[in-house]
Amino acid sequence: MNDLAQIALGLLGGIGPPVAKARRTAVSTALIVVFAVTAYIALAAALWLSLVPVIGPAYAALVLAGIAIVAALVVWAVTVILDARAKARAEAQRSAALQAALSDTALQTLPKLVSDHPMAAMAVAAGLVFALTPRGDG
Repeated sequence: MNDLAQIALGLLGGIGPPVAKARRTAVSTALIVVFAVTAYIALAAALWLSLVPVIGPAYAALVLAGIAIVAALVVWAVTVILDARAKARAEAQRSAALQAALSDTALQTLPKLVSDHPMAAMAVAAGLVFALTPRGDG
């Protein structure tokens, strides 16, 4: 019975650290969000209170709303740019993987082509030389 308990604890120990890390990350993120929201509310209240004597309560509220909209648009623009970069990076990786696969396939097929059809291999080589040779007609 003792051996079974040690095996179970060993298995749980292997699973435990990632769960503990995820829990710690979730709690930390929640605390960061709470403090950030608190700071945002305090900042908005302080800005509103400082603007009220100068421009009045209605315009102070409009200024705060305008600042919030500009901040939201900046965050949106940054997100769009980062998403576009990630999409381009993924497309480049996909293209590189396809090129690598095509190259590997060509290199694996070439010896068989040469041994089975030597004239076809010569025609392919001549076509590649023609295609890759710079011409002075342009």
